[in-house]
Amino acid sequence: MMYLILTFITLTGLFYILYFAISMFVSGFYAKQNFYGSADNKNIFLIYILKMSNMLQPILKLIKIKLFVDYIAKLDSMLKVFDFNDMKINSYNFVFIQLISMLAGCFISVIVFGFDMLFMICFGLLFLILPYLKIYEQYNKKINEIVKQIPDVSNLLAIMVYSGIDFNGAINKIVTILEGHFINELKDIIKKMSLGIDTKQAFKELSEKYNIVQIDTFVKAITMSLDTGTGLTDSLNKIARQVSDDNVAIAEKKAHEAPVKMLLPMTILILPTIFILLFAPFVISFFKSGSLF
Repeated sequence: MMYLILTFITLTGLFYILYFAISMFVSGFYAKQNFYGSADNKNIFLIYILKMSNMLQPILKLIKIKLFVDYIAKLDSMLKVFDFNDMKINSYNFVFIQLISMLAGCFISVIVFGFDMLFMICFGLLFLILPYLKIYEQYNKKINEIVKQIPDVSNLLAIMVYSGIDFNGAINKIVTILEGHFINELKDIIKKMSLGIDTKQAFKELSEKYNIVQIDTFVKAITMSLDTGTGLTDSLNKIARQVSDDNVAIAEKKAHEAPVKMLLPMTILILPTIFILLFAPFVISFFKSGSLF
């Protein structure tokens, strides 16, 4: 009975994947014929996935299990730092993508190992967490790059302001000199200010978007200086030194944790290999001649 249920779920998932693929091809064909205007062929499949996931959202929102609610909140905090080419991907869309990935894992297991329950569960769980691991890796990579760029931006901004350039002019100059995720965020702030949004509000939105200590400190120093009229140069220099010291402390902490983290792969991978190399000749000799030597 369980095999029939899993088969039905797998075939249903494959049906929807095939349906999305055919829809993507048809939509792309008509878009090229200019019947419905232009379309980005790379994003058509994702758009159909999002449309399907929007139908599932009301059901997912009914789930009030604390573990699931906390997971949704964590996904929201991570996804809001990414820009998906103007496509709004929320946490429920991402959970649906994980479910599609799980079905794909079950299908691969069926193809390779047949209807083996253990392999289907293992492959399903593996493909379920793969999208989260990818987004978690990209999130940490972006946050780390931004934190590393804050001291350089603060020092350069302090030098420009001290030399007589106004704050907005210094920001505009910096985005033409440096590159990176933090510079892209500053470019977005410049766009918002050009549309009439207040400078303090634009920086406040940046702080709320990432919600990390280093950006909060950077934004508070700028907004406080704009409010009180106090020297911005000293505040930026202090921020640069503080964030640099924090980065050094984090690097030292990771260096001290490295030997402990290496114990697990050494225990699982290296030590068994050493034991095999040491004792394999004795075992082979014992089975061949009945003695250890």
